[in-house]
Formats: sequence, structure tokens, C-alpha cells
Amino acid sequence: MKNWSLWTGLVLLGFMLFISFVGPHLPFIDDTAPEHRMRFYEGGEIGRAPFPPSKEDPLGTDREARDILSMIVIGAKDTLKIIVLITFIRYIIAIPMAFLASTKKGIAYMVSNGWYSLFGSIPTIIAAILLLEIVPVEGLENAVYWKVMIIALIEVGRVSYILSHEIYEVSQKEFVQASVTVGSTPFQLSVMHYLQSVSQSVVVNFFNDLARVTLLVGQLALFQYFIEHAIDYIPGGGTFHEESGYNSVTGVFDWPGLLSAARYEVMKAIWIPLFPALALTLLLLTFQLLSEGFRKLFERQTSSEKNQTVRRLVERVGEAFVTSKMAGAVTLVMFVVMVGTVIVTGVGNKTTEVAAPVEEEVEEEVEEVVNEAKHFDEDKYVFENGKLVATTVATTAKGGFYDKLEHLELHMEKKSDNDYETDTFVLKCRTIGAGRCEKPVIKFKKPITNVEEAYQLLVDHLPIDAVKDVEFQDKERYVYALESSLLKESYLEVGIKSIFVMFYITPEKTIEKVEFEGVGPW
Repeated sequence: MKNWSLWTGLVLLGFMLFISFVGPHLPFIDDTAPEHRMRFYEGGEIGRAPFPPSKEDPLGTDREARDILSMIVIGAKDTLKIIVLITFIRYIIAIPMAFLASTKKGIAYMVSNGWYSLFGSIPTIIAAILLLEIVPVEGLENAVYWKVMIIALIEVGRVSYILSHEIYEVSQKEFVQASVTVGSTPFQLSVMHYLQSVSQSVVVNFFNDLARVTLLVGQLALFQYFIEHAIDYIPGGGTFHEESGYNSVTGVFDWPGLLSAARYEVMKAIWIPLFPALALTLLLLTFQLLSEGFRKLFERQTSSEKNQTVRRLVERVGEAFVTSKMAGAVTLVMFVVMVGTVIVTGVGNKTTEVAAPVEEEVEEEVEEVVNEAKHFDEDKYVFENGKLVATTVATTAKGGFYDKLEHLELHMEKKSDNDYETDTFVLKCRTIGAGRCEKPVIKFKKPITNVEEAYQLLVDHLPIDAVKDVEFQDKERYVYALESSLLKESYLEVGIKSIFVMFYITPEKTIEKVEFEGVGPW
């Protein structure tokens, strides 16, 4: 009977490793952020991200027009890294503890049982959330590794408890008791009997724990707890709920990070959380199949006479080695060599880092910044923390797109940090950056009968020298592309050349909402 679980799991694992290490270098994988969130189609129609799955984007895009397929492939390596690291740390701690606790007495036994009882009484996801909230790791330099350690420690007690009971059962068998009678040391017993009996269980449980960790990091992402990447969410609510969105702080999404968009996008762009969820599910299935496959393989080997013969031969060789006087010396030498290799490698890496020409790099960066600054108007731009920042306060008469918030407060009534009101409409800044209203959206208090009337109501909130350049129309929107010399001079170097004004047409053919979208150089 063929072990289909093992073969299927190995094929899937090979596929996961392929997309992790080779996938990002494939020609159709794009790791650059798109310049624009809008696309123009034949017939004058325009589309705005997120875009659904299509020939151009097989898995669709997110709100920033980033390709979901590319993000899944690029995030595969980080996802595997975190899951394997958590599980590996868990077993590195649990296995020695299990050997010490297998006697069912002493401090190790009390710690193992207490650990298991404490975290075994509550769901793992709840324990993880509580610890991540209680332990202040966010401000630490290596916060990622602290989070990994916290999540790994939660189930150390469970793994130790399972393995210690298996070791105890082996220790009660007659052949082990006979070895104890003839004077075998605990080290000799571990090599000759315990390791051979428990190693198969460790392999099966290790892959099973990989699946458990995969599920856990997915659950944590749904609750907005991230291990490696963080996501900022722009909250919506009320009449402006459809304007909510999210963006990655690091600029890179791993699979749990993408899955976290589920609560915001599941009703409007289901493909954004769906495909990362399917990727995590496939990874979980891979580990479960490998766990089941190895279990079947070891059961078959245990019942095979041929393998029993091989096992007895290995036991005899191990016994001869362990009982010899060279066992301790060889083990000590191997340990010293391994530790020495790690230390030398670490010192070499640090030496290389220290020897780097830091001063030359800093001088080159400063020189590059100075050279760039020569090309910009010092009255309109300044460098802050190595980044070019516009200094223009406003390009509109009474507050609008990309104006400073203090300019909006002078001419409109401030309702909240994002909301400003006039007699005819409410202006909401969907995002605020550097004290500017970056993506304003306007809701009229009363429906406007036509686009031109709505445009006239907005004149004071558009660049003072704005002129209509192009007009577009689709089923739901009428769009003015506006050109403004003042806008271009003030914000071109920060990626804004012109502006789109999008009038949303209701089924009653009235205008209730208008959006502003900045357009960079094509």
C-alpha cells in the first residue's frame, strides 16, 4: 500500500520551497509598488483599485493596486521562516525538559506539568494574545524575535509533557530495566533506548506542530497581532465606511498580514483575504499530510522484520560506542567544534560589519542629498530626515486637496481630526500625512442635480488656477482631470502633478459624493 499522504506532502513542501526561494525571481512577479491606483480602458472608462482577478492580475490587486499573486509569492519565504522558527525553538526547549521530567519527580517534572496545566487550560490563541499584550516587546530592538519566543514558549509544556510520558513508558520496559541493572548511565540509556524510541514521535509531532503554528499565526493576524510585519488601518464608519483601507508599515506583506485584511475587505473585495487564506490553508495541509505520512511510514517500519533487524544492529553499534571510554571524549569534541564554528562565524560577521567604511557611506549619502537638493526650489521644498518635503501651505482658497490642516481649519468648521464642514458639504480627509489632507472626499448635504453645479460649489476648494484638461465618464462616475501650474510647482517633486475630481452619480442621476485623487508624473 502506497503512502500517498507522505508523497503528497513532500510534493507540496517542494512546491512551497520553490515559490519561497525561486518564485520571487520569476519574470511575472512584480516587487515594485505601482505608481497609480487608477487605470484607463478603451472607450474612456476608468477603473480604481482594488481590481478583481483578471488576465492581467490572476489573483486581483489590493487597494494600492499591488498584485496579490506577487505579494503571496514574495511573502512565502518570510511566512515559512517564522513558522519553522517558532516550532524549532519550541522543540529545542521541550526535548531536554522531557528527558529530565521523564523520571516523574524533581523540579523538571513539576515545571513541565505546571507549564502544561497553565497553558493547556485555555485556548492557545487566547494565551498568545494575552502574552503579546502583557509583555512590552514592541519597543525592543529585536521585537520580532521576542514575539517568536513568546509564541514558541506557550506550548513548550504540552510538547514536553507528551514526550516525557513516552520516555517514561520506554523506561519501564524490561530491556531498559536490564540496562539499568548492569550499570548503564542516563546518557547511555538515552542513546541506546530513549532516542531511538522517541525520535519517530518527535518527527511526527514536529510536523503536526508546524500545522498548529500555521493556524495560530493566521488567527493572530485576524485579531491584528503581527509577528514580523505591521499594518496600519485607516478606519471608516458611518456614511464614509466605504473609504476605509489599510497599508503595510514595512511595505511587504507576509501571508498572515494579507489575511488580516479580511475584516475590512471581505464584503467588498473578497479576493484580497481569500487567496492568502487559501495559501495558509495549503501550507497547513502540507504539514498535516507530512505528519500523517511519517506516522504511517514509522508504523510500517516497526512491523517489518527487516527493519527490526536493522534496528537491533543500530542498537548494538550504539551500545558499543556508548559503553566505550571514547564516548564522552568524542561527544565533548563534537560539541566544542560546533560551538566554536558558531562563535567564529558570528565574530566574522561582526568584524565585517565593523570594518565597513561607515564614514565614507555617510559622506556619500550626504553628498547625494546635497546634489539632489540643487535641483529643487528651496522656497517650495526642504529635506527632513533625508526625505524631500513640500513647504507650500495650500494651493486652494478655502482648503482642499493636499492643503495643510491649519488652512482647512481657518475656512471650515472642524468636526474631528478628519472632518471639516461648510454650509453645503462635509469634507473628510481619508488619510493625513505630514499634517496634510491627502485624500479628501466630499459629501454634499443635499443632492446636486448635475456635475457642473457640483463643480462650481467646489471651486474655492480646488487649486486657484485649476483648469479642466480632460473629461471621462463611466457608469457611476464623471471625472474631471484638472491641470494646475501652482499644484505642479508646489508638489511635483513629491509625486503630484495634477488632480482628478470624481463625481459619483446616484441611480437618481444626482451628485452626492466627490473624491479627489492626486496624479503623479506619467
